[in-house]
Amino acid sequence: MKATAIAAFGIALALGTTACGAGQISQTANQEPAVNGNLANVGSMQLRNVQIVYPQDKADEVFGNGGPFQVSFVITNIDPVENDRLTGIVAPDGGTVSIVGNTQIPAGQALRAGKPIGLLEPQDVKTTDAEKRATVVLTGAGKTVAPGLTTPLTFRFEKSGEITVNTPVDVGTYQVREDKIRQAEAPADEHSGGH
Repeated sequence: MKATAIAAFGIALALGTTACGAGQISQTANQEPAVNGNLANVGSMQLRNVQIVYPQDKADEVFGNGGPFQVSFVITNIDPVENDRLTGIVAPDGGTVSIVGNTQIPAGQALRAGKPIGLLEPQDVKTTDAEKRATVVLTGAGKTVAPGLTTPLTFRFEKSGEITVNTPVDVGTYQVREDKIRQAEAPADEHSGGH
């Protein structure tokens, strides 16, 4: 009888410890990637890291004039067979988006545009014509583009349809770290305080 009770307790303990994680959802299961841009899906198109690149020169002037702003993104065609093509991007309030380069997106491949801040690419890698980035420029945006705001850009595709992406402005240029030596504070006089 005693052996049966010990065996039953052992089985209950084993089942209890193995079921601790059953049905739980990990904290990282639904987290989005740590990138500055937005993302969206339409048809076979997956848009990732969609953003307006912070101007490198005369940023105040560029924002005041409503452009020109470089638009950066990666669009992947997840269809294993059908090719697609980006036919255009529509901006709000009379803004114009021009696209220079090949906008075909072959099955299983990606279309890249722009170079966001912090993009690291090996200097010695040679790119083929198919891998070269398209140049996408937004002009005449008025006050619709500003740091901290998003600008709705509508991406239109030949087969997958269209989708509007609320597009943020990139974080801006990297700041050079300036280390300054701080003087240590003089110790407080023991007899001057109100303790």
